[in-house]
This record gives sequence, structure tokens and C-alpha cells, in this order.
Amino acid sequence: MSIEEIVEKIKILAVQYHTIEENGLDEIKEAEFLEIEVEDLITAYCVNQNYLINGFPTEKKAIEVELDDDYFCRERYQLYLDHLTIQKEDVAELMWCYTSNFWPDYFESKEEYITTIEHQIKSGVFYDVDLD
Repeated sequence: MSIEEIVEKIKILAVQYHTIEENGLDEIKEAEFLEIEVEDLITAYCVNQNYLINGFPTEKKAIEVELDDDYFCRERYQLYLDHLTIQKEDVAELMWCYTSNFWPDYFESKEEYITTIEHQIKSGVFYDVDLD
């Protein structure tokens, strides 16, 4: 998918996301599935662009049998996207589109969002995984 197609899909999913009334477990799961769908779209774009962080994810897939069963968890993919957000302008645009459409009041600007991502990575306490 092109960036434009991904942006349009994110906007459509954001509308669905905002119509969910999180009154119960089913609604919370539905919201989480929409978040995962967007993260998967952006991850697929990054993999298609051959963006790697310490060989993650494609080179690590080649040695998957040597890694822990839960190595390819959602948190590790989120860390991968965060690293790419501060390194690649196209990924920053996609992640900002995602964040600003799903949680429009959370950050005042893209710059604030990226600064927060940088801090989370540098702090070493936000993620329980790494990309080594």
C-alpha cells in the first residue's frame, strides 16, 4: 500500500474507533483490534521499505527458531515503529496520522509527539523489550 492509501485507511479506522462505546470487554477488545490493524498496516509498509532496526523484523525472522517464543510480540513491534518514527520521516507521518486521528487531544503537535517518543526510548524504562 502507498502512504496515501494507508493514511486513508487510518482515517476510516479512526472513525470506527471513535464510534465504539467502551462499556464492556467486547468493546475494549474491538478498539484494541482497530489499533492493532493500524499498527500492522504501518509495520507492513516499513517491512516493504526494508526498514530494519538491528535486523528486526526480517533478519530476525530468519533465525526465529533461535529466539524466545514470544520474541515477535506486539510491544517489540511498537518499539520498532517508535525507533523508525524518529529516524524516518515517512514513518513519522504515518505514526502521527495514527496518533492524531485516534487520540486527537493527546499531543498538541507532531514535534511534541516525536519528542515524547525520543524520551520513551532514551529513558530505557518505557519498554520491557529491546531490539537486540
